[in-house]
Amino acid sequence: MTLFRLLQRKSVVFPDLATNAERLDTWKKFELAANNSVALSTIGAALVGSAYGQATNTPSGYGQGGEGYAKRFGADMARSASDNFFGTFLIASVLHEDPRFYLKEHLSFKQTVKYAAVRVVITRSDSGERVVNFAGLLSPLAGEALANTYYPEGSRDVSSTFIRYGADLGWRFGGNLLRQYWPSINKKLRLLPPTPDSATMPK
Repeated sequence: MTLFRLLQRKSVVFPDLATNAERLDTWKKFELAANNSVALSTIGAALVGSAYGQATNTPSGYGQGGEGYAKRFGADMARSASDNFFGTFLIASVLHEDPRFYLKEHLSFKQTVKYAAVRVVITRSDSGERVVNFAGLLSPLAGEALANTYYPEGSRDVSSTFIRYGADLGWRFGGNLLRQYWPSINKKLRLLPPTPDSATMPK
């Protein structure tokens, strides 16, 4: 019997947690991309990332103070929106990939770490097959390339772009770990009412 439950019909923290294995059409992928872009997890990651950028003065062109933090936060939210548009919607629609995250039950911590890492590069197709996660791998790079149009001068070169891209993949891995544990965390902390069981990745 599953122990994983979502916060609502769709999680307000992680909207991409799969609640069923039904195929998403193009419009539903667009809706998911929009929901992901304003999810609590996205806002939280932007707040943390902006604070780290403020502490390390990265990008330095944004400066310090409230204005600098606001610019960093806005840029992080814009990068997430671009990532979701390109990955969750555009690439996933063209390549028929399922952009949702499917939980796996009864995993040890070591198995969970492995699953979170594998899910960065492997995903589920619309037909339920295991496929390379092109949407998840290419969308951060596309988002970072677009970010170079509004990032300050000195942070738009190839090196900076790929450093941010590498960090994006690291964040994605961490997010997968948190997604795997999130329904259990919510159940224990009773943050929001639980609802029907979430979908799990087929073995």
